[in-house]
Amino acid sequence: MAKDTLYLLNPFFEKEGQGRFCPDCAMMEGYLATYPHLREALDIVYVDYARPRAPLVERLGEEHQNAPTLILAQAAPDAGPHGEIQSANGLSFLSDARPITRWLAARYELAAPL
Repeated sequence: MAKDTLYLLNPFFEKEGQGRFCPDCAMMEGYLATYPHLREALDIVYVDYARPRAPLVERLGEEHQNAPTLILAQAAPDAGPHGEIQSANGLSFLSDARPITRWLAARYELAAPL
């Protein structure tokens, strides 16, 4: 059975000569730490901060390189209850940490964000 794929930025990167991290990706790392069984349920791919982010471009196209992004293994029939599911190249995906955690919470019966 195919797994959903979660794309996150590498936890540490440099921007303008300073060490940085992505707050939304850090939120996802916290959610994964809280529910460690998600690491087995999902394929997790770390991408570099610099664009183009080839793994995302290959699947969703140049205009959809945001991280975090969750690409669903099965195409979603609609935009979901909150209208948050997008589509590109025949794939359904969610972008940004809150929509992703809402979707994961509903799918795996976990706590959802406020």
